[in-house]
Amino acid sequence: MRDRWPRGKKWLKLSSVETIALEQLRRSTTSRETKQEMENNLETKGTWLPYDLLFKVFLLLPAETLCRLRCICRTLLNMINSPAFVEAHFRQSETVLITQKSFREENIRSPFPLPSDKPNQCYFHFWDIHSGKGHKVCMPNLRNLECVLAACNGLVLARIKKNGGLVVVNPSTRNHIRMPLGTIGFVQECYGFMFSHFTGAYKVVHLFRDEHRHIRCEILNLTTRSWHAVDGPNSGEFGSISTTRRSVSAVGALYWLPKRDSCNHVVSLGFHDEKFQTVPLPINSTKNDRLVEIGGTLSFITHATLNLIQVWILKKDGLRENWIKRYSINRLYDITGFVPLCASTTEIFFKRRGNPLLHIYNIEAEEMEEVNVGDVQMYMPHVKSLVSWDSPQGQWDV
Repeated sequence: MRDRWPRGKKWLKLSSVETIALEQLRRSTTSRETKQEMENNLETKGTWLPYDLLFKVFLLLPAETLCRLRCICRTLLNMINSPAFVEAHFRQSETVLITQKSFREENIRSPFPLPSDKPNQCYFHFWDIHSGKGHKVCMPNLRNLECVLAACNGLVLARIKKNGGLVVVNPSTRNHIRMPLGTIGFVQECYGFMFSHFTGAYKVVHLFRDEHRHIRCEILNLTTRSWHAVDGPNSGEFGSISTTRRSVSAVGALYWLPKRDSCNHVVSLGFHDEKFQTVPLPINSTKNDRLVEIGGTLSFITHATLNLIQVWILKKDGLRENWIKRYSINRLYDITGFVPLCASTTEIFFKRRGNPLLHIYNIEAEEMEEVNVGDVQMYMPHVKSLVSWDSPQGQWDV
């Protein structure tokens, strides 16, 4: 079996890339066709495209489809699983919204085989940002999931019921790994999920307030699957931990907006030194302000006035960190109820409290679009990607 793409005049037809591949996948489940025959058939149909162009074509396919295509032969498997492809696909992957509690167990149909003795399975529920349509992703091998705790780069951290531990899962690839719980028994707690662009490693951060009102911190390294304690932040810097704003992973650190209102700083935890620091905000926060990652950098989206939202970007210059005002969103109506959810390099997404509408602001056109996403109150951004907790993703420069 060949592990490289054919050279010379053999190219794959653009219009039937997915059609041919899925046809071979279906045939492989009903015939005894060998992997060599499947690969030969894949290479001998139609007019051909060079490897570089095929690479770009496959980047346009969703992660779920790519997971099916890589089952066809080693050639597709090697390309789709390559660090270069995973990174390139991640950069243009679709961002959707996932609810805080996305699990229910019920009888559902799944494209994946379900164990006969376990017909009831869990699923994630996602919403497409631009269309507002929801869809379910079945997880055939997971059960008793309680709630989503955090999400990062396409990976989701969830908790298993009855102190059953944690699980990190990529809903697009269906891959998952179980992790032990850390310290338990405290009402006030929150979880964060951070990523290092230099090493490609992930860490889970658990903050909790003990019986003496001190904030403790422990970190789970996904590589070693073990917890270790670190010095926590100053207890006075946080309000109620259970209501602390969702943390954001950016530029090699995890950031919190530690209070609901009138906060004059953010709290950061460095990925490598595992030390807490405070970063002054350019202006005091209001109750609907949020931290959001934009293009790999940390942004502070704040309601400056009744009709004005400002977007500040945290820039690092050596050891110094400075806030730079990047965008201003002016409307002729009250926008104080617009809560930032997430952002891309060209759009910022808002959810209005008590309203089913999602508001999408186009930065270049300076226009606001409305999308109806139904009566769901709590969201978390999620990237539909191929990333894994143990992928050799190091040196990503996003």
